[in-house]
Amino acid sequence: MNNNKIFDYELIDCGDEIRTERFGDRIITRSCPMAIWSSTTRDGLDRKPDARFIRNETEKKWQKGNDMTDSWNISVGSLKAELRFSSNGQVGIFPEQYENWKWIAAQVAKRSKKPLKILNLFAYTGMATLHAIAPHTEVCHVDGAKSAISWAKRNAELSGLADANVRWICDDVMKFMEREIRRGQKYDAIIIDPPAFGRGGGQIWKIEKDLARLMLAVKELLVDDPAFVALSCHAPRHFSSFDMAQLLEQLPQFKGIKAEAIRLKIPSKLGNPLVASFGARIMG
Repeated sequence: MNNNKIFDYELIDCGDEIRTERFGDRIITRSCPMAIWSSTTRDGLDRKPDARFIRNETEKKWQKGNDMTDSWNISVGSLKAELRFSSNGQVGIFPEQYENWKWIAAQVAKRSKKPLKILNLFAYTGMATLHAIAPHTEVCHVDGAKSAISWAKRNAELSGLADANVRWICDDVMKFMEREIRRGQKYDAIIIDPPAFGRGGGQIWKIEKDLARLMLAVKELLVDDPAFVALSCHAPRHFSSFDMAQLLEQLPQFKGIKAEAIRLKIPSKLGNPLVASFGARIMG
């Protein structure tokens, strides 16, 4: 990951089930259960964090310093992202996805000679969507949370892309895909970053149960000669990057094409790196 001013973020360290990060000029610490090793910066940082997310058996809350605002903006390449403190300990972007976002933008740029319809599922605050925007693309952004859709639109506005060719859809992902199949819709590329568990539209999503059904719908929605599919997740108890690659290789539109298994890893400034996500990508 290129942690310079182009992407105004860096992982300072992680360990003792805590991660310490810089987003723009703000330093935050938050829980990170996967970081079971010892922190290398346990003796302290050069400055106090601006905010801490506290998670224990009795409470989940942010503790903010007196000078800490409720929201702030950072640069993500040529784009902007507004960050906020969410009740689940998130701030609005998953930094490990930066390499994936750049890969998506590169795939879109390589195919500039023909129009591309791109579907982004579980699209959250829209950074993958914004990286897929180009003069020749039509992007469909789908998420089950109204708050995420509004946040994604805000990021588009901050990035000067408020008028881009994007359909903003607030809906349960599986219900939306099933309707699109009935309508005969097809897409040239699909981006998928599902949670391990989620609720929305009266539905409960469990990745270990529902990912296979989702991939069947992906097969129905892809054109015969697709550009790419990017699949990532945060459920190491259920899947590996090699499982993700195998799922993509089983799509008939990519018959005979090898998928790239990926580990979305964040290097750190002072201490331990963090493998925060994994997945696979395949190109037509």
